[in-house]
This record gives sequence, structure tokens and C-alpha cells, in this order.
Amino acid sequence: MIKVQDLSKQFGSKRVLRNVNLEVNDGETVVIIGASGTGKSIMLKNIVGLIKPTSGAIYVDGVDITKCSSNDLHESQKKMGYVFQEAALFDSLTIEENVAFGLRTLTNLGEDEIINRVAHCLEMVGLENVEDLKPSELSGGMKKRAGIARAIAYQPKYILYDEPTTGLDPIMTDVISDLIISLRKHLKITSIAVTHDMKSAYKIADRIMMLYKGEVIFNGTPEETRKTDNAVVRQFVEGSSRGPIETDRTFKEMEKI
Repeated sequence: MIKVQDLSKQFGSKRVLRNVNLEVNDGETVVIIGASGTGKSIMLKNIVGLIKPTSGAIYVDGVDITKCSSNDLHESQKKMGYVFQEAALFDSLTIEENVAFGLRTLTNLGEDEIINRVAHCLEMVGLENVEDLKPSELSGGMKKRAGIARAIAYQPKYILYDEPTTGLDPIMTDVISDLIISLRKHLKITSIAVTHDMKSAYKIADRIMMLYKGEVIFNGTPEETRKTDNAVVRQFVEGSSRGPIETDRTFKEMEKI
């Protein structure tokens, strides 16, 4: 399991995360919601070990990755696949080379095995016969799926999704949501997903956690999220400009006109 304990992160005088606690059990999908700038992506980067917290602990299968050696951190990172917001594919590489990148740099697999695994991963995300294309030749949804194929190629135990449906149309958003569910079912993958898309969140989540001003203010099932009387959560999930969440000051001034 992944356990986040009293996690805080500060950049200079700006405190982004404040004593965040989270447990993600094996096979579970936890969705983190919250307005822009509340620390959702920073939290993912801490969990995967891309940045170090100011204080607190992060346990991956019992190992505190905030205090372990670089070799032990590397071993923990091998258990994780990371899906970036914009897919983060290498523009100069083909899709096959992108998906195989980790396999070629981090494993001793033979070339035939790598090629077969890449083809299998692309097939799993519905991208057959694109191996020789460049990222610029793919649509936004196809890039997202190629990014997911790269994340699962290493056969991770955990996948972290950073805004997996951002910029996609409603149909492709649902395709990606179904794909996340399918990967959990068939590969027994444990997932943490950051998203603003409540339709996707309700569909893929076992639990939904909301960050507000760097703190966890809610943690519950999708049904509990729908029914909550927490005013901050309700404003966010309903997409309302009116409520306790501070909106843009310019907008507030325009309202007075």
C-alpha cells in the first residue's frame, strides 16, 4: 500500500501542502480533487519521489521513500507508472520508442521481448499499428493513451495519473475513464488520479479526497461526495462560482458592475 503521513511541502515562504494524510490500499483507486493551485500535482510528485517533502513521510510497501537511499528510492520508483498531464511524450521518438523507453533504459529485456510488450501495451489502450508514428501525428486522446501505455509497459504495481482527461472531448474523456477501470480490473493496478473532471472522478474512484488550501478537507466514497453537506466540496463538485472557495478577484469586481 501507499501511505502518506503528515506530508507538508513548502517552496520558500509558500506552503503548498499542510500535514496531508492518505492511505491507498492495494487494488484501490483514489481520486484527488481540488481547485488549481491546491497542491494536487505536487502531492503526486512527492509520492513518486520526483521532489522531496519539507516534512512528513511517504511509505511505499512499508519503505519510507523520504529517508531511504537513492538505490532504494529507485527500486520503489520501479513499482510506479506516472501519467503526465500532457502525456509528456518525446517528440523526436516514435510511439514504439516512447513506450519502450523505460524498458530499454532500466531493464535487461531482449529486443524481441520489448517489441512484443510494447505492442501488447498499445493494444491494451486501443492503439494498434501506431508504433512508427511520431507524437505529432496523434490526436490528443491518442497521446494520452500512448502515455498510459508507456506507464504500464514496466508492469508497475501503482499508477499515478495527473489530469488524465484534461483537454479531451466528453467522449474521449469517457474512453480514458473506462481504460483506467479496465487496467485496474485486468492488471490489478492500484491507482491515484488527480482530476478536475467530476464525471470521470465519480466513475473511476473507490474514494475521493479533496485538497483545499493544501489541506485534506474531505475523504469519502463517490456517493458520500455527492451527498456531502461540506460547502467547499459542494461548490467544487457542482462547479459553482458562488461559495466559500475564493474566485478570481477581477471576476468579483465585475459582479459589482
